[in-house]
Amino acid sequence: MTVSVRDLLDLRGLSLTLVAGSAGLDRGIRWVHIAELDDPTPWLKGGEVVLTTGMGIGNSPTRQKAYVKRLAGAGIAGLGLSVGHNYRKVPKAMLDAAEELDFPILEIPYQVPFIAITEAIATRLLAEQYNQLQRAVDAQQVLTRAVMEAEGVKGVANALANVIHGWALVLDLHGTPLATTSRDAGQRADRIWRELRESRPEGTGFSLTVVDEGHHVWIQPIGAQGRVESFLAVGKPDALTPFDRIVAGHALSLFAIELSKERAVADAERRMQGDFFESLVAGSLSEHDAARGLARFGLTKEGKIFVMALEGSATDGLAWAAEDYFSRLGGGFLVSPNGETVNVLVAADDDLEPKKISADLGSRVDASVRAGFSSQVPVDEIARGLREARYALQVCRLEGWDAAGFGDLGTYRLLLSMADPDALRAFADSLLEPLDAYDHDHGGELIPSLRSFLEHNARWETAAAELFVHRHTLRYRMRKVEELTGRKLSSSFDRMEFWLALRARELQSVQIEP
Repeated sequence: MTVSVRDLLDLRGLSLTLVAGSAGLDRGIRWVHIAELDDPTPWLKGGEVVLTTGMGIGNSPTRQKAYVKRLAGAGIAGLGLSVGHNYRKVPKAMLDAAEELDFPILEIPYQVPFIAITEAIATRLLAEQYNQLQRAVDAQQVLTRAVMEAEGVKGVANALANVIHGWALVLDLHGTPLATTSRDAGQRADRIWRELRESRPEGTGFSLTVVDEGHHVWIQPIGAQGRVESFLAVGKPDALTPFDRIVAGHALSLFAIELSKERAVADAERRMQGDFFESLVAGSLSEHDAARGLARFGLTKEGKIFVMALEGSATDGLAWAAEDYFSRLGGGFLVSPNGETVNVLVAADDDLEPKKISADLGSRVDASVRAGFSSQVPVDEIARGLREARYALQVCRLEGWDAAGFGDLGTYRLLLSMADPDALRAFADSLLEPLDAYDHDHGGELIPSLRSFLEHNARWETAAAELFVHRHTLRYRMRKVEELTGRKLSSSFDRMEFWLALRARELQSVQIEP
């Protein structure tokens, strides 16, 4: 509770009289300030009771009305005017303005010194602060008891709701309620989650205050070690008081403790997610088990998905960043770290942009992130989607791209369709091994020269310049290629096979096992 102007009137020994603005008696008092200026508002913050003898107000009704309007407009709690100095009583112009603005004016008897009022308000404010602190300590003990008695997140949430006489809601990164203390909280879960996705800033230090269907709601992240793990929303029909916020702030620490206790379980669940993902890929789950598992992550057996393969410098951090990122988009998703990559299943959405996702995740982990995307696949073809995503990531490595979808790979798709690495190697070696042997025995440059010749569309001058050789030297090398392989570089078909063989070699240098 705060000290109000009404409380000030009730203080014994001050003999204060309300002369105008009774409708504003419940205004809270933050402090008291003595001012004799015509306009003291630049030195005020709002919530003060201003005490004055009227020295700076003047005798003009216009100035007197303007004075009251300035105070009211600055959010001042009320005005105390000492009579017997400059005025025998409060001027009518001030009374009229105060009534119009519901701004309390108190008449102070001549014999009452301002210091008495200042001390009385300071004492009352200190008592209120102490009382609030004591209540907060008592409330914290109630919340801590829920932790000590192993009541978990649900127990802490219930204790918090009881203490603030409101409700509490805890949501995970998927928007799924971890704790709901009342029907009011449960009914608001979807709307609060939507507000979080649309409005929450980056980082762990934000808070949101909203009004939802008549309830005042305060939302804050719950997290530790610099990352958000869930969200707390508390609400009630009345505006949340400083006491409510203090207690909710303490609850955040307790929720973090509970979540840290559950982190070992979460790590086990993460491994289970990986096992579930691998079982989906292997097709070893029954339809019932697959559908039940997918539903836990907001996915359906009948829907279509994208499969992503992500690669960054810190796999664990990338997995957390991916969970946070996709939780903001809405829809189902599953994140599964796998060695040096992170696999993601996400509900198909035409608005997903590989390059944007790669850039956004890179900014979150402060490192470059590569992303390979599959085409849209049915859930029962996750294995194909994973192959496509890994192939796309493989080509990103080769070409130095940040992101690519399987549909963007062009000619690579033909080579990558040869899923057996041995078959791909055999195809390349059957054409290029004679050139490898010649280069090895003669210290030659047939393979690099052939690559440059093909990359420059058989333009002799351009290819020779890149190789820093005379065009006649390049012509000699190409004739040697034709001699060793029995192919003709004048044939578009033979040039295509040489090109595919060279690309196959490059793909194998960054091969990811499908």
